[in-house]
Amino acid sequence: MTNWNTELVEAVAAMAERVGIDTTTPAAGTDGALWAALTEAGFTEIGIPEDRGGSGGSTFDALSVVHAVTGRGALTMLLEHAVLASCLVAECTGSPASGPATLAAAGNGCTARDTADGAVLDGTVTGVVHGSDAEVLVVLLPASGPAERPSVAIVAPGAPGVTVERGSDLLGAALDDYHFTATPVQLHESPFRVTELEERGALAYAVALTAAAGAIRDRTLRYAAERVQFGRRLAEFQAVQQRLAGLAALTALMETATEVAVACDDDPARRRTAFAAAKVVTSASAREVAAAGHQIHGAIGFTSEHSLGRFTTALWSWRDRYGSERYWSEVLAGQILDEGADPWDVITGAGPTAALAAERTSR
Repeated sequence: MTNWNTELVEAVAAMAERVGIDTTTPAAGTDGALWAALTEAGFTEIGIPEDRGGSGGSTFDALSVVHAVTGRGALTMLLEHAVLASCLVAECTGSPASGPATLAAAGNGCTARDTADGAVLDGTVTGVVHGSDAEVLVVLLPASGPAERPSVAIVAPGAPGVTVERGSDLLGAALDDYHFTATPVQLHESPFRVTELEERGALAYAVALTAAAGAIRDRTLRYAAERVQFGRRLAEFQAVQQRLAGLAALTALMETATEVAVACDDDPARRRTAFAAAKVVTSASAREVAAAGHQIHGAIGFTSEHSLGRFTTALWSWRDRYGSERYWSEVLAGQILDEGADPWDVITGAGPTAALAAERTSR
């Protein structure tokens, strides 16, 4: 299992214990008290350099906080804000987002244009995670040509010309569609390519999926050891033991894949392969991990008040975020079939050749 930043993990645990977390599912809203505590401690800006107004630290530190928050069942917009949106704003403007921020990738139907009064945005972005909880919406606009970088539009959700269709995912988190009509925006060239942000999102959600799976494993093992049925603890039945072993094995596989991916974050030649593998493993394992947890808990695990649902529903909601297992499997296959990578290098983690990595970086 990844050796997360122990000090940050313990600090998050203390905050969660102090403010309390309601794990009723679906959630009525985000955990505002924990978000306030994280913000006060500077944890929402970890990973952003101090000279850009952040709290310093690395992506690994930011992911440590994401893992700790997710593993305790808290529903916050930490992943979207800290790992994706705010760091992008800081790179573009020199300072983090002015409030809770989320990132949305726009298709070709959303465009920015210059007017006499400045840049404006027209079009629609769909499925904006935590859209209604955000004070800053960061829209990534596609590049106009192969050699161009994408653009970043920074939008205030309450700006003129913004209309919103509210929605939510299974977990209860906001999942909204935004429509823009000549909406004033701050427009910047993105310092990252689309594939880089896609990889960053995939890694972050692989970490979140792994944390949720670990929580399910721990709760299920504890329940099986405590629950007595027909005069015996559940953990003493052979069929239950086999199910528990399978659950533990899948969770260990998720942890190993994520550990390798996090370790490859600074290795351009290996990172896309490792991130793809981690997202394939965590997304593909999500359904079976959730099923095993519910099967062993029985009917009690399906009640909205039981904490198990917070984690299993998270697995169902997040498995397709920033690419499903099929999407990332096709990425891995493409490295072999289209780019000529050696299959053994992909399997063993040696990664594609330096030339192939350089070619991908230039796209």
